[in-house]
Amino acid sequence: MLLRKRLKKALALILLISFVPTTALATPQPGRFSRVLEGNPAPFDSWCFDDIATAKIQVTAEFADERCRLKIDKEIEKQKARFLLDIENLNLRISSLVQENSNMLAIKNQEIERLEAAALKRPGDYSVWWATGGVFVGALSAIAIMFAVK
Repeated sequence: MLLRKRLKKALALILLISFVPTTALATPQPGRFSRVLEGNPAPFDSWCFDDIATAKIQVTAEFADERCRLKIDKEIEKQKARFLLDIENLNLRISSLVQENSNMLAIKNQEIERLEAAALKRPGDYSVWWATGGVFVGALSAIAIMFAVK
């Protein structure tokens, strides 16, 4: 048991010690640059970079292109998703309107059939009323003409 505890402590110390050099080596070295004015070693104004600074400049340009490409792809995917959602919503709206329209047509047809059945139950022969009205109007006009002539 005591040996086990000592081994755990030793293992922990070895692990801690092994991580110290890697963090020290992992710190990035800053690139160096300087300006060379006209008349010095160059016949024009210029900048001199060491290898690390040159690599940083090149990598920054490459990463900027890739970052821009990734951002564009991300925005395109967002727009595609948004438009697909809009299309799905519109398709759903169309199907619900079609179903609503078919339901209204079914109700309208049922109402028409009900009204036709009610109309067919009533007698459609009104000739007695027409004859009675004709006799009444004829009698009234005859009386009115008689009074007008006297």
